Amino acid sequence: MTIYRDYDIQRFKRQLQEAIIVCSDRCLFNATKWAAEVLDGIKIETLDLSNQFEHQQSHVTDYDASLPPFNEQEYNKYQYAKSLFHMRQFENVSYILHGYDNPRLRFLRLYAKYLAGEKRKEEQTQDILGASDNSLSENTYLNSIYDELYKAYDQKQPLDAFCLYLYGIVLVKRGEMQMAASILLESIKKYECNWSAWLELGKLVLNKKMMTDLQKILEARMPNSIMKDFFMARLAMDTHQPYDYCSSLMGALTDVFPESTYIKAQWAICMYDNQEYYESEILFDDLRRTNPYRLEDMDVFSNLLYLKDSMEKLSVLAHQCERIDKYRPETCCIIANYYSIKREISVSIEYFKRAIKLNRSYHWVWTLLGHDYVEMKNTNAAVECYRRAVDYNQHDYRAWYGLGQAYEVLKLPFYAIFYYQKAADIRPSDARMWNALGGCYQLLQKNAEAADCYQKAVECEHDAKQNSIIQLARIFDKMGRDKAAARYYLQTFEQFVSDGQEADEMAEAALYVARYMLSKDRLDNAEHYASAALPFNFPYHEEAQSILDEIATKRTQ
Repeated sequence: MTIYRDYDIQRFKRQLQEAIIVCSDRCLFNATKWAAEVLDGIKIETLDLSNQFEHQQSHVTDYDASLPPFNEQEYNKYQYAKSLFHMRQFENVSYILHGYDNPRLRFLRLYAKYLAGEKRKEEQTQDILGASDNSLSENTYLNSIYDELYKAYDQKQPLDAFCLYLYGIVLVKRGEMQMAASILLESIKKYECNWSAWLELGKLVLNKKMMTDLQKILEARMPNSIMKDFFMARLAMDTHQPYDYCSSLMGALTDVFPESTYIKAQWAICMYDNQEYYESEILFDDLRRTNPYRLEDMDVFSNLLYLKDSMEKLSVLAHQCERIDKYRPETCCIIANYYSIKREISVSIEYFKRAIKLNRSYHWVWTLLGHDYVEMKNTNAAVECYRRAVDYNQHDYRAWYGLGQAYEVLKLPFYAIFYYQKAADIRPSDARMWNALGGCYQLLQKNAEAADCYQKAVECEHDAKQNSIIQLARIFDKMGRDKAAARYYLQTFEQFVSDGQEADEMAEAALYVARYMLSKDRLDNAEHYASAALPFNFPYHEEAQSILDEIATKRTQ
């Protein structure tokens, strides 16, 4: 685990303090809020608690000092534009800053223009999955923003870190992913503490190899950067890396920022993603006590409560969040989950749609909406929802898995295999993915491939392990590999015994092992397993009795 030097901690603290000013001045509210939330949780020993601190914050930030200064006219325009931005008058901002090329004014002008286009696009597609919903609708200002930034960059005109960040976003929208990654890295190199730029870069990472390659690049460019470590920890979670790897990255950051609500929330989500639901719930409860008005990540908490069937607790969470802000996307998602757990699916769907209207790229909700449509047996709508989810987030394994299930329902196993494989690639340590994939291969009579999937499922530590083992046994039985089948049936039987459970599968396993032992003339073993199946109902009791009679006959010969 990384141990940070006091010098690096103090330097990063100052960077965060500056980032709050720099990002706020550019109306990057998410980046501003992130920096403030992290800084608020830094360990108390690193802080100057004297009353003389406030006067130190009156100077211009180091980053802004590196840019051309405002003249008085530019300063007045900037202040006017920023006030309009806060009122979400994006086209007005772009209009009044027309013709100004000071880096701060250029960014604010183009960023406002971009947001105006996004706002207009969303207004045109408010009918979620309705007749007027068009998932291919585009930002009409994108090309003009691209033309200006491309021309400036191509002609070697200096673009500051934030114009480069916007250029990267535009390139992503145009599908130029490799160029976008290069531009975003350049933006981060010029200004490290724009969290929004890091998040855009993270969206371009599609697999573990890309993540490893990016990590090497960042280690070479910024070896002592704490900001880079925050990003790698977030990226590891977003790409569903193993828990040990995520926790090793988070551990060092937690030591420096022990009270950060952001880090506490990341730990809770990490536990949730690792299916450690009890530990995750404890962390979320602590987060609620620490800051009961923080709505970020409470949608994940509501999912956790839904999975745990905690209706009462989910009801309390939904009512509290509605009192705080009923029109936040997270609140709508939480309320939708509450109605889902009450089995009022039609109401739940309406709240999920409301959340999407408030945040079109809310991939989590697209997936949950797909689940509700599956419940309503509207498979075509479910497929469309899952597709939207993966369009917004390629790492959403639940949406890939949902697509697999939907195509399985539609009796299209070849398509289902493709989507299940996508889910398994993202979550290779999740037995559910391999079990689903194995089931599809069985439908197609591809026993060798099915066996390989179930073998991988067995290797995963998961509650479904018992099911995976018996599926392996059945497949080897079909393939005529009696020895392998008997081995897995024996494992199934022993696991039922150790768990103190009784089920028909236990009798099935005991009878197969008994017949196998009988074929090898191991009569005592055969008798033991056949006797274990005797207490079960038809047809297991009758078959067990038949095997015991055969054993008795053999012994008298």
